[in-house]
Amino acid sequence: MKRSLGLGLAVLATCVIVPLAKGSPVLAQLRVATAELAQQVLRPEVKLVLEAAKQVQTVDDQGQSQLVWQPLEGEATVQPQDVLRYTISSKNAGEIPAKNLVITQAIPSQMTYVLATATGNEGAAITYSIDGGESFVAEPLVEVVQEDGTVTLEPAPAEAYTTIRWDFAQALEPEVAVQVSYDIAVK
Repeated sequence: MKRSLGLGLAVLATCVIVPLAKGSPVLAQLRVATAELAQQVLRPEVKLVLEAAKQVQTVDDQGQSQLVWQPLEGEATVQPQDVLRYTISSKNAGEIPAKNLVITQAIPSQMTYVLATATGNEGAAITYSIDGGESFVAEPLVEVVQEDGTVTLEPAPAEAYTTIRWDFAQALEPEVAVQVSYDIAVK
């Protein structure tokens, strides 16, 4: 009985050791698992920073009026009709490229988007939502009932914009930064 148990263990050990020594699928699976684990550890780490500035009118040394952007920090006070610029800076602090980077920014209800002010790095597709972020298009349209009762599609007014989205087609490489911005007016 002891002899057949010892013989069985020897056969089992041979079955396990021989495939490992010859580069069998077991070893290949170990390599794949190690690669997958490394990919989980090495991932992009995208950091976003939101900054705001207020448009103010100043007078230069020659008495000329000019508009400048004054950074807002802490608890800033804004008034109706003030124009603010939000800037979002994004950097990949990770070790591998960040693919499919999308930055989405809601427009606060007490603000109105200033049309045609959204900017972004080259390669960023800018789209807008007028339905709270449910759908995005490059040029939002609304239905307008004409005096004769017909309905036409016209560009959405600035007050209808609810969300802006920047979609980057190219991967954000490690240590690379992008910046997007847009202007809003306080209601």
